[in-house]
Amino acid sequence: MDHYFGGSSGDMLADKRYAMALQLAEWGDHGAAADLLRQGAELAPHWPPFYFQLGEALRQTGDSGAAAAAFHQYLSRDPADAMGASVKLSLIGAAPVPETMPEEYVRSLFHQYAPKFEKSLVETLQYRTPDLMAEMVSAHYAGDFAHLLDLGCGTGLAAQFYKGRAAKMTGIDLAPGMVDVARTKNLYDDLHVAGIDEFLKDTPEHYDLVLAADVFVYVGALEKTFAGIAAVMTKGGLFCFSVQTPPDDSAGFTLGTDHRYAHPRAYIEHCAAAAHFSMVDVRENVTLRLDGGKPVTGALYLLKSA
Repeated sequence: MDHYFGGSSGDMLADKRYAMALQLAEWGDHGAAADLLRQGAELAPHWPPFYFQLGEALRQTGDSGAAAAAFHQYLSRDPADAMGASVKLSLIGAAPVPETMPEEYVRSLFHQYAPKFEKSLVETLQYRTPDLMAEMVSAHYAGDFAHLLDLGCGTGLAAQFYKGRAAKMTGIDLAPGMVDVARTKNLYDDLHVAGIDEFLKDTPEHYDLVLAADVFVYVGALEKTFAGIAAVMTKGGLFCFSVQTPPDDSAGFTLGTDHRYAHPRAYIEHCAAAAHFSMVDVRENVTLRLDGGKPVTGALYLLKSA
């Protein structure tokens, strides 16, 4: 994700070592990659990606202590954490599980992914979450909506099912590239580049349908977010969302090696009750998409605001 650092350290020799190191890592020679990354960092010590990739190479060799040190060096140079070092530190047991992914990490990831997002997700990963959510909503409410809010709207894959059913549609996403693609579809009346909690705090509008398709895989702690959603919903409005299912009976949210959060039913019920939502429907053991050719299992929820 070095795109957000200009794609270059500013030193040609350092850049060559960086490119060679990434190639070696792709071939599985992580020790040699680490050596080249150290050399590159000596030439361009200011450039954060050297330290992130060094941490990743060392993590792959099994040297967690040295990997943690490299990730911390990265964070000292990029506190916004556009490459997700805090996630890596958590996965090697060197830091607590973060309550949410760094916003800059999610923004840079999806900004770069935007041009190929739909083709990759729908065709390659067989992404079905928006379709399944639309079926769930329609099973319980066949009427129209006054104002739909699509959280983490991406390119509009979820909102497209409500064209003609919602008088007004608003979408928000962290990634400018995603919003740019969504804008070309003429689905939304309003589009905003913003974080969820930030938007919910500032919006003067109220919504009778809120969607969050494949969004909470990047948000661990949901109490604040659910409370913010409840505060901007009309009485009896519907809130439909997906989560990934944890591999075991964890009490709260967990962060997996796929760099995504998973939420058990008990935790969702706790967050929903705290925000005064009632449970309308839940569908568990749903295949949301493929990952590495294997199904990703999750759950769909439909809540009603008080």
